[in-house]
Amino acid sequence: LLLEEGMENVFYRHKRLASGVRAAIKAWGLKLAASSPKWQSDTVSAIWLEPGSKNNPDGKKAIEVINIAYHRYNISLGAGLTQVAGKVFRIGHLGDNNEARMMAALGGVEMAMIDAGIKFTPGSGTGAAAKYWTSNPDKTKKKKKKK
Repeated sequence: LLLEEGMENVFYRHKRLASGVRAAIKAWGLKLAASSPKWQSDTVSAIWLEPGSKNNPDGKKAIEVINIAYHRYNISLGAGLTQVAGKVFRIGHLGDNNEARMMAALGGVEMAMIDAGIKFTPGSGTGAAAKYWTSNPDKTKKKKKKK
């Protein structure tokens, strides 16, 4: 599948999907663990869940969002490792993903955050991602000619 799609197209797709996910995270009012764009990954986004922040005044742990997403919504999110264990959850953008699959993942994350008591505007992240992806169409897809 990778060779059929072409590696440059695969890299472009992952970068584009990651940009939509980052738009969602920003709309939620949350921050990436990557402190600068030069450190942001097109493979995975690690999202801070800072205790005491306006989004997390009750100090919920990221593992709560991860567990709810998995057990209630059948979505696997990554956990933070070493110094960020319990402080971040991760959304992956790799594999055979597309905008529709990422929208499902972002919707599942939103539901898990609601259930965990994280403060944000429901639909803000999915809306921001949809706006990003529709405003930045995939340049590798050929448009079908109208007959």
